[in-house]
Amino acid sequence: MKSDIIDQLFSQYYNEALLYTISLCRNRTIAEDVVSNAFFKALTLADDSIRDFKPWLLTVCRNEFISVCRKNCRFTGEEIPEDLADDREEVIEGIIRREEYRSLYRAIGLLPDAQKEVVTLFYFSGLPVKSISEITGKSETNIKVLLCRARDKLRTILEEEQ
Repeated sequence: MKSDIIDQLFSQYYNEALLYTISLCRNRTIAEDVVSNAFFKALTLADDSIRDFKPWLLTVCRNEFISVCRKNCRFTGEEIPEDLADDREEVIEGIIRREEYRSLYRAIGLLPDAQKEVVTLFYFSGLPVKSISEITGKSETNIKVLLCRARDKLRTILEEEQ
């Protein structure tokens, strides 16, 4: 019975966790490792105190990514080797098939990392501002400001493409 619940959680949240983690590290291989480790940790450490699994899992993914970055000092979210960054486009096209999302995701890729993270969590993962605040450790007001600035910048980028 427990195996069925684990399978259900994995199939329900894996793609969202992978998409979120790719937005952090911009590399499919690293993102898959991070998500796998995060699921393992999340499922072994889960208890009855968890109110909502999705935000909690994304928090675990974020923390796992930070741990990977600390262990591997040469790789950070801001300084991505060119050959690793190329992998991101392939992954996103595999996850997001519809054309209108491709141009939007390319535009999101041009945002600063903090804005990109909150946009991904808010729009693609469907999390409320409060959950995003808990995941990122930023205030709800800061999350709202980041979302507003990201929307303005996305509007500008998308209008320039047309």
